[in-house]
Amino acid sequence: MADHLTATDLFAGAGGSSEGLTQAGIRVAIAANHWQLAVDTHHDNHPDTEHRTANLRETDWRTFPSTDLLWASPSCRKHARASAQKRRTAAEEKAAKDAAAIDRATAFAVVEAAEVHRYPVIFIENVPEFREWVLYPWFLDGLRVLGYTITEAIHDAVDFGLAQARRRLFVAATLAGVELDLTPPVVEPVAAASILDLASTPLRPMTRRLYISDQIDTITEDDVPYLVTYRNHAKARRADQHPLATVTAGGNHHAVAQLIDGVPHQRLLTNRECARAQGFGDHYTFRGTPAEVKRQIGNAVPVGIARWLGERATAALGGHVLEPAA
Repeated sequence: MADHLTATDLFAGAGGSSEGLTQAGIRVAIAANHWQLAVDTHHDNHPDTEHRTANLRETDWRTFPSTDLLWASPSCRKHARASAQKRRTAAEEKAAKDAAAIDRATAFAVVEAAEVHRYPVIFIENVPEFREWVLYPWFLDGLRVLGYTITEAIHDAVDFGLAQARRRLFVAATLAGVELDLTPPVVEPVAAASILDLASTPLRPMTRRLYISDQIDTITEDDVPYLVTYRNHAKARRADQHPLATVTAGGNHHAVAQLIDGVPHQRLLTNRECARAQGFGDHYTFRGTPAEVKRQIGNAVPVGIARWLGERATAALGGHVLEPAA
């Protein structure tokens, strides 16, 4: 018999979910994603996991191993609320809608994999807007037809000891006889100051007006770092009292500012600081350009939430592990 529970990680990205499950004592048997660079990052940090670069809409699930747990983070790009977009022609609008429908349909890979492998526990992570998808009830019904009981919850990373406000939907699906205790933990809040490294990456004096200058103008305390954000209507907040706003995959919106002897200083957060906000330890390495690394970090599952859910699954399964296939 295997020593650990095993997991399949679909849409695994750079590995936030796998890192959390591993910390929970679960062996991630296989991880799959469509982006080769993210798969390479995942392999660097989880070399004992089998890796596949695949379009999961076109996968023969019989070629995957059966595991005790399935984690899936289907694409959220076309579920998240869109920002203002440029005008489109009718043809461009139709193409965009078709692409969005195809992107959202990746979620049905979860049902297809579950039909083949009958995982005792399934965790699905996405943005809260996932529930507004017109096919979301049908998606859940597909799992129910297979015998799964569904539990939905929205969790914020800040409530799991991470220095980031990040609300995400988590769906737990369990087969008969598996009872998950999903009572959220009680943890002390962690402020963004804990992930900043102002000594090795110091702030720079401001020599011109910036988009964030109005926020910095509101700072009145010397020698206290503040969080400022490249977004409309953002406010400067003390880094020793508040978490980061949500780390995203598209661009770096986060900066830290401080009055030093009355002179405004600032800089953008580093990718390493953003990775810490997602719960990645400094040992975790990322491949690619700075923009590609940022995308991997912003797309990741918060490590602490994945660890907690992995621990809940381990407790529920009572040490049961699947025998390896003959």
